[in-house]
Amino acid sequence: MRKQRVKFIFEQEMPQKNFYIRNVHSNIQKLNRLFPATPSFIKVYVFRNRASFLKAIHKKMVPDWLIAYVPPKSTSSIYILDDKKKLTTKQVAGQILLHEITHLYTNTLNPNLPDWLKEGISVYVAAQIFKPLISTADWKKITPGDMPFRHISWRVTTKYNGYNIAGLLVMFFVKRYGWIKFIAAVSHHISIKSISSYFGEKPEQLIADFKKQFVK
Repeated sequence: MRKQRVKFIFEQEMPQKNFYIRNVHSNIQKLNRLFPATPSFIKVYVFRNRASFLKAIHKKMVPDWLIAYVPPKSTSSIYILDDKKKLTTKQVAGQILLHEITHLYTNTLNPNLPDWLKEGISVYVAAQIFKPLISTADWKKITPGDMPFRHISWRVTTKYNGYNIAGLLVMFFVKRYGWIKFIAAVSHHISIKSISSYFGEKPEQLIADFKKQFVK
């Protein structure tokens, strides 16, 4: 494994600086054990000012809850807004950091993964599955066709607990096949149908089993 370089860029001096440094390095060690492919260089930008954060990520209008960002397909850059109102505890801050760093690993593994899989893997790894069940109403919204997250934009699914549902789907896959086999599958396959075929299963049966367990 190549030695990884990590660079921190803080907008200004802050008391949480050491926390970010320690947390990022410990998360990298964890992720190196989970993923077969690892990013070689990671840059962590931490901002105190929201305007500076938005300028850095080249966004003008974003949801109020957005305090962390990884550019699509990036394998190196993470942007964090050190917002005390949203980073309420070290546990929450640690989960957000782990979530974002995981994106760098999934992008290294397979940059063509759809948003639901990228987010679902990050939610699962960072232990951010906060709702163990899915409402029938939310399920119908994110499944306009025969498969969840198909023929619907990720932006729309986020209104109906898309992050949590994606995390539950990844958890379901991992429990069914094991982490190593699941990661091997998504390194080459990017849809529920192709993943299920990789494991010799029918996608309809796979989703039926998922619904029976989680959709109430």
